[in-house]
Amino acid sequence: MRRTLVCLPLLIAACGEAPDSYYLGYVEGDYRLIAPEVSGRIETVAVTEGQRVNAGDVLFALDAAVDREQLTAARARLEAAMARFDDAAAGGREPEIEAARDQLLAARASQQEAAENLARQRELFAQGIVPRARLDEAEAAATATNARVAEMRQRVTLASLPARENQLRALTAEIEAAQSEVDRIDRHLERYSVNAPAGGMVERQIRYEGELAGPGQPVLRLLPDGALHAAIFIPEADIGHWSPGDTLLVDCLSCAAGLSVTLTRIDPEPSFTPPVIYSEDQRARLVFRAEAAFGGAPPPAGTPLTLRPD
Repeated sequence: MRRTLVCLPLLIAACGEAPDSYYLGYVEGDYRLIAPEVSGRIETVAVTEGQRVNAGDVLFALDAAVDREQLTAARARLEAAMARFDDAAAGGREPEIEAARDQLLAARASQQEAAENLARQRELFAQGIVPRARLDEAEAAATATNARVAEMRQRVTLASLPARENQLRALTAEIEAAQSEVDRIDRHLERYSVNAPAGGMVERQIRYEGELAGPGQPVLRLLPDGALHAAIFIPEADIGHWSPGDTLLVDCLSCAAGLSVTLTRIDPEPSFTPPVIYSEDQRARLVFRAEAAFGGAPPPAGTPLTLRPD
């Protein structure tokens, strides 16, 4: 979100008294309001105002106790469906079914190991300890083991007597539905933890632990790296001399020597500096707002600037 500041009263005098080659402005930041995708009560905030963060760092998390309980229940339903499948599959040709069931048990063991590793990697990723690539590998491994288990179930089904094929197919569908519910809740839980969309500085904390947050209730305001620019006010008499791509030199108390800006846009419509009185005598107050990108390290947001031609 763009931070809006009121031009200093000096601008009024500057428009009428300062030389035409000097303009006033200030440093403006394009802020981002960080809000969760789902609504809930804030459980933890992992950053403080003024702290620098990297893209992907955990910023805050919502209370997910209800969804965790739902995930436990969904996993129990999945286990029950698997148990019913195993019981129904026991009546087939013993040698073939036993071999298929052994493969299924091995596949389930691999599935459980992959699921535990995925949960561990998600927790480490949420804490910013491992990169996204490590989490992607764990998710791919979990998906592969799920597919292997599904394949082994089908082999058990094929090894069963024809009279029980339809029953096993129904139980397989029940297991797949239960697995989909587990996966859905698992994905939903990930949305309770919010990571930094880009590197930058936490400019302000808007909400705190215990308060409600949601898509329209942001928790933090972030100033991303490279999001500072100069807002410049060019008098009507000089506007024809400037266009995007032109450069100006910048002076301020905290500016580095030789700092410059490059115009990126000029508002197509002018505005009056206060007080708003339209008359020929007040035309000196008519200015065009322009924006410019810094050619070096910018001063802090809100810093008053004096600009002159390069």
